[in-house]
Amino acid sequence: MVKSLYSGVSGLKTHQAKMDVIGNNIANVNTTGFKAGVVTFRDIYYQYKINPSAGTATSGGVNPAMVGYGVRLNSTTANMTQSGFTQSDWWADVALDGEGFFQVMDSTGNIYYTRAGRFDVDADGYLINASGNYVLGVTGDPQGIEPSSNRIRIVIPDTEDNCSSATNKVNGVNVTLSMSAPSNNTNISVTFTEAEFPYATFNNGILNIFFNPDDQYGSQDDFEAAIATALQAGGVQLPDDVELKFDFESIPDDYPARAASNIVEDFKVSTKTAEYQFHQTYVEAGITKHAYMTFGVPDPTCTDKVAITVKDATDGVDADVEAKYEKGVWNLTIYGDSTAADINEAIKKEIDRIEAAGGTVSKLNCDNMVLPSGDKMREDMLKKLVYGVDADGNANPAPADPATAPQVELVGGTKTGVTLDVEVQEAGEFGNNYKVVFSYKAGYGKTSAVWDEGTLNVTICADSTIGDVNQAIKEAANGDQKKMLKFNEISGLDYGPKYDFDRKIEPSTEEGKYVITETDRNGVQRSATVEDLNDLSDIKWETYTAADGTEIEDDGAEQFEDEKDPDDIWQPVFRESFFGGNPAIKPTNGKDSFFTETAKSLGTFNLENGRIGGPQSYGDLLDIVVQTDGTIVGLHAVHGYITFGRIDIATFDNVNGLAQVGGTNFKETVASGGPKLKTAGTDGAGAILSGSLEMSNVDLSQEFTDMITTQRGFQANSRVITVSDTMLEELLSLKR
Repeated sequence: MVKSLYSGVSGLKTHQAKMDVIGNNIANVNTTGFKAGVVTFRDIYYQYKINPSAGTATSGGVNPAMVGYGVRLNSTTANMTQSGFTQSDWWADVALDGEGFFQVMDSTGNIYYTRAGRFDVDADGYLINASGNYVLGVTGDPQGIEPSSNRIRIVIPDTEDNCSSATNKVNGVNVTLSMSAPSNNTNISVTFTEAEFPYATFNNGILNIFFNPDDQYGSQDDFEAAIATALQAGGVQLPDDVELKFDFESIPDDYPARAASNIVEDFKVSTKTAEYQFHQTYVEAGITKHAYMTFGVPDPTCTDKVAITVKDATDGVDADVEAKYEKGVWNLTIYGDSTAADINEAIKKEIDRIEAAGGTVSKLNCDNMVLPSGDKMREDMLKKLVYGVDADGNANPAPADPATAPQVELVGGTKTGVTLDVEVQEAGEFGNNYKVVFSYKAGYGKTSAVWDEGTLNVTICADSTIGDVNQAIKEAANGDQKKMLKFNEISGLDYGPKYDFDRKIEPSTEEGKYVITETDRNGVQRSATVEDLNDLSDIKWETYTAADGTEIEDDGAEQFEDEKDPDDIWQPVFRESFFGGNPAIKPTNGKDSFFTETAKSLGTFNLENGRIGGPQSYGDLLDIVVQTDGTIVGLHAVHGYITFGRIDIATFDNVNGLAQVGGTNFKETVASGGPKLKTAGTDGAGAILSGSLEMSNVDLSQEFTDMITTQRGFQANSRVITVSDTMLEELLSLKR
């Protein structure tokens, strides 16, 4: 009877132990990697009440009669079946899809095994679990390394100082834009945009540089100077006071810019008449005026000449003009008060005389005659027109013999090979878009130039010189150097045997002396210092300066153009015929410098890798991932992809022989056998899933069912104790 009491007690104890396991399972229903415990019972031992005996010849055998003495705990093993997975965004959350355990080691060197893959990186770069234990495997590059149980550490090499830079293919060449010094703040975007004026803006790591790409950049330094100008104009200060620098992989030999220019020598011009015009300028009341007389014949091929003798008026009595034609020369004698009508009347009489005698003669005519008012001024001007002027502006003396009077040829007919030679003063291909169109306007002092978009309209008059044309172009450009064109040659555009060049007379710094400066049609200047302004016939020129301001080292005699062959000088009849036909010339072969061509296509440079070097840590990684074989690979901004190690897996022949030690950890026992280290996903070991965690494998429905049966078993065993107690009570009552 007492034995039943002890059997009941053993039943209570074992069911209480099972209830403890059930409670632990339910408590860990959400514990990552938890393996539910499974409880089994076994009976204790038995006492023979009847010993067994074998049968005899006269009787049968006897079976044993045994009474048990209760129950005890047989085993509490972990259910090692794999559970499902939950996803996370953390790279170090890993789960095993298959057999095996992660290895972890505590601070004293004890190694445990777990299915809970909630890992992290400590301040020293070691891979650890939630309990601070080291995760084990191979550290460093695991290629060719056998699975092991070493602590895994994230080690990143130090970085060196580096300037941020970017390289783009521009104009067929690799162009690199970089910062002048290392900085952590210069990984920026730089965009070059065309604009009329330099400027720059900088915001949120985006630098916009506005500049004029039509400017001719002759070198890398010019580029950098343009950037500095734009930054200054925009008030932009780059981070850490660095500067932008250019580097060109290669520079072609013909990198300089070339100014557009053109020489056309195949123009042709024809006239309808032949003529010659005598011309002089004079100043009256501060105004420049013109005196001229023009003679012509209807036949453009006429080669007759005109010789004029000027005589003084005779005591106020009008003298008749005399005209005589002999051997292709018209000899005219005129006076200060002669008019064009007087001259034509005398010519007509000579024509009538010759024709009456059966001869032929060119029909000469004085087309016009413009002279100052006043007999004396008219007479002086006539002499200047016919005989020219000396260095002081006075009329040269008349020849002693009228037969030696100067002869001038009537010009006309056809000229070929007429030349226009133009060049743009500013280098660059923009000049290829220009066009110069000429026109003619009768009269004097009416040279002009006007721009209309890309066309320069130049107006030529009877006394235009190349110097006048170039000066008009300069005024039309209005300071825009790109519209500064220069004509080196325009056939026959100078009037008279001398160019009209500017002369300036100014007081010298030396007392009693004067500085004379003259400028020719090409802008070349010569200067001299004199004492006597009354004698300027033989000036000793001291210095010569080119149009660009540089001093000409030799005596300059060939540089200063003050004379021209009169045969090359066109009379107004050719000027009107040629320029009235609107001849045009277009500059060509202008070329931007290599650097300017590059500037037009710079676009955007995304500068990268700028840094101040130093030690690197886990926090400097851009990304990190665990591959299915456990290899840990990180991405670094400088070093690129780095392999930091490998999480290796341990398997056991008898996983149920492992002992649970808490913290979802197991340890090996003699029953489990030693660990077999393997690379994840090979030789029967499970593959690693990054960004996942294995859930608890507790089955609540099973646990609740076990809870009910355990409760009923506990309740039944308590009834055994109660009934046994009642029976003892009845036994004790017998003595009463």
